[in-house]
Amino acid sequence: MARIIRKEAVYPYPPEAVWVALTDRHALAEWLMPNDFEPVVGRKFRFQIDPKAGCSTLTECELLAYDPPRRMVWSWVMVPKKPNAPRHKPMTITWTLQPEGEGTRLVLEHAGAEAIDWVSRFGMNMGWGIMVKRWILRVVGNVHDGRFTPGAIPLHKRCYKVKTLSKDFTW
Repeated sequence: MARIIRKEAVYPYPPEAVWVALTDRHALAEWLMPNDFEPVVGRKFRFQIDPKAGCSTLTECELLAYDPPRRMVWSWVMVPKKPNAPRHKPMTITWTLQPEGEGTRLVLEHAGAEAIDWVSRFGMNMGWGIMVKRWILRVVGNVHDGRFTPGAIPLHKRCYKVKTLSKDFTW
């Protein structure tokens, strides 16, 4: 049975500002994880955090669709912690933005979550909820004139820790 994690929120910002929060790699690093995202369809990218017990710390993605500032789709594969463990089937993350009044409705749909265990699925469901309701909103507040200014969520307050990753990846 297919399981889609769906989260949505309305922000008091125009779609173009919300789009920057979703596509600027520095903004993504503040509310999601350190990454090497570039907005080029077909480009593979990754999210990576410091190693921690029992969790995948590397997620491999690919930009499947990119229609600014309306819709973006990523493939999403959590790389197993054990080198020889089988990989799960790719999931998809779809971001849809719609103007709503003076602001923007953001809809996140994470499809294919049945491929992962229920504990990971539960954690993702909770995490996406917090990110959509709180963290993206904070990051969008640092978007001015189409540019993101880092510092919306200081490094020590993010949901991950980074001590071993290169500065190129963390900002």
